[in-house]
Amino acid sequence: MGELLFIATTVFVAYVVYTAIGGHKDNPEETASQPAPPAPESNSSTEPEPAENAPPPPPAPVAAKPAAKTPAKAAAAKANKAAPSPKTKAAAATDSLKNPKTGEVAKLPGNYAFAKRWIKEALVEEGLLDKIYKNNELDDDTTAKIQAALQELKGLKKYQ
Repeated sequence: MGELLFIATTVFVAYVVYTAIGGHKDNPEETASQPAPPAPESNSSTEPEPAENAPPPPPAPVAAKPAAKTPAKAAAAKANKAAPSPKTKAAAATDSLKNPKTGEVAKLPGNYAFAKRWIKEALVEEGLLDKIYKNNELDDDTTAKIQAALQELKGLKKYQ
């Protein structure tokens, strides 16, 4: 019985993920956002009569809503948001450290307990700290000494 429940749950989760990703193409929201195909031009001079089962015309857009972006404008706006400005690049460069051995870039930790192991080892290698401290060894004096050492490490060109 438990196996059947597991299989049913797995199938349900797969269905939810499939529809969330966009595998369900009968979604009316997707078809509404796509432009309608152009109507065929007729050579007759009379107006064709509307079909009995024709859908009603779409409602007029409300003036309070902003105009929808075209896909090109949306992509350009997304690219502008993704590209960091020079000011944020400088801030990111000063708030991160680069491991010279592996090339890994890590954010400068605000708390020594959350610092990566290679940052702790670099503090000892550079002689800024005498040892790698354990979390239960951290007190106010030690924390102040560690923060000063982190600032000195950030200033070293080797770790930028």
